[in-house]
Amino acid sequence: MDAREGIAFLTGSDGRVAVLRRLGEMSCRPCELREQTDASRTAIHRALTGFEERGWVRKDDDHYALTAAGRHVHERYEDLAAAVTVGDRFSEFLTAFPRADELPFPVDGEVCVATPTEPQAPESFFYDRLPDDADDLRGFTPVLTQRMVEAFEPTVEAGTEVELVYDESYARHVLDSYPAVMEVALERDSVTIHVVPECIEGGLALVDDEVFLKAYGTRGDLRACLHSTDPSLREWAADWFMRTKSGGQPLARFAADTPGCSGGRNS
Repeated sequence: MDAREGIAFLTGSDGRVAVLRRLGEMSCRPCELREQTDASRTAIHRALTGFEERGWVRKDDDHYALTAAGRHVHERYEDLAAAVTVGDRFSEFLTAFPRADELPFPVDGEVCVATPTEPQAPESFFYDRLPDDADDLRGFTPVLTQRMVEAFEPTVEAGTEVELVYDESYARHVLDSYPAVMEVALERDSVTIHVVPECIEGGLALVDDEVFLKAYGTRGDLRACLHSTDPSLREWAADWFMRTKSGGQPLARFAADTPGCSGGRNS
């Protein structure tokens, strides 16, 4: 029997899936399946008949039970259902995130995506989950917002070990637009900022054991944010951070060597 036909038969009815799942827990009589799945008598009869034809169930007296083949189908169906659920949950983020193909997917985590009615939702999602008392913060972002600046100041004042990566365009903008904040950052031993020549795509924040990945639109709008404590994702994110900062120079040196940067006077 063709595999696609079997898949179509199983997934063609919620009742058939419910019957398969219930039989995956214990053998049942048809009347028990009706009570426990809310499927009609006719739907249960068709499901059991089709399962018997495919060798997925056997009848012992008046009870039906999964065969070894049926248990295999049940387990693999649940794997597929879980994969589809995860794919649907992360699909918009993965579409927008520039390094999605590198991620150790699937991962555990939660995602927030901007919508026409809630365009700022991912930004609020990020700041609502950002720990107030972090010991260590590493990361980078291709854009700067006033809210980010406001969040950066108390983090520095709290003595958090901060290590950031800016690309050259971003560094110029930050030095010119927020000289007071950058002066504080340049003077703090707890803050290290690297400047790299390559344009940075996507955003990353490693905050103690937590990971935040950010996907931006063409206008610098935050389209989606992923928050996770998945060890495999943290390992990948830490490696991405190390590769991104490789070859960078200290912000103070960049400011001193860059004409027109107001931060140069503090170097």
